[in-house]
Amino acid sequence: MKRSWLAAWAAAMALLGWALMTLGGFVRASESGLGCPDWPACHGRLLASGDHAMIEEFHRWFAGVLTIGLIGLAVAVFRSHRHERRLTRPVIWMLVLLALQVALGGVTVLLNNVSWTVVIHYGAAALLVASITLVAVRLAFPTAEPPPRDSFSRLIGWFVALSFGLLLVGSTVANTDSHTACGTGFPLCNGSLLPALDHHVVINVTHRVWALAVLVLALWTLFRSRRDRAGVPVIRWAVMVVSILYLIQAAIGIAVVTVGENTAVEVLHSSIGSLTWMALMALFSLTLTLPHNSTRIESQGESPSATSTHPLGSTANAITA
Repeated sequence: MKRSWLAAWAAAMALLGWALMTLGGFVRASESGLGCPDWPACHGRLLASGDHAMIEEFHRWFAGVLTIGLIGLAVAVFRSHRHERRLTRPVIWMLVLLALQVALGGVTVLLNNVSWTVVIHYGAAALLVASITLVAVRLAFPTAEPPPRDSFSRLIGWFVALSFGLLLVGSTVANTDSHTACGTGFPLCNGSLLPALDHHVVINVTHRVWALAVLVLALWTLFRSRRDRAGVPVIRWAVMVVSILYLIQAAIGIAVVTVGENTAVEVLHSSIGSLTWMALMALFSLTLTLPHNSTRIESQGESPSATSTHPLGSTANAITA
């Protein structure tokens, strides 16, 4: 199978993973998590009835489609590119995270959706989508050697780590019923800058402060990309997309607070959060894969024919033009 087709397959699986995370958000917001109290069957049957049961069951079938697609992708990659370690290693991690996510799904149901199990399940889903995204980028942009690390790549690493933490904190807010702890006011909490504290208020305020810090980091990354990746337009565009998504997510987050209990707004907030994570992981994968300015200049200085023999071929020339 052509590499470009495998890249498209992986990208489709990443989008399917994002859709599954969105569907998982709807399962939570509609309180359908225990629509099927057993696992892997639903009320002891393959097909169950009832609104909540159907929502939960559809989520499971959707996960089954993703599982089959990822196993097929892994088989195809190992058949065609088994000697490319920079590609096969992420595929192995993808399969490990897939198995973990399936197991966590069962544990979450069997433990009656205890909040900490749901948060871990969501975090594992985010890591699975991250691994699929890395595989997609490695397939789309093959390269013989990884680019050297610099301050920008380290900045993106911190951006990813803090964003993953924000996902977990946000999931904790939703699954501990802390989203209403500060009332419907924003930016104040219960009308005060220093509200009376209990564990729900602490979780809610932590999420707000963390989200603000990550939003500032997103804008700083946008500024840095124009200087540190001026010769790599695909990375600068990726940073711009991530920054725009963070601004949209912040606006929806404020709407979640001011509107109050609203399933549609809560699911939208979860969905855009997952989409932002996937876009950020695409940026992170591109940063780990594509050469930056100094690498390109050094390769051009070594040989006049360096650009014609670069592993990226015409794609690399287009990116660095």
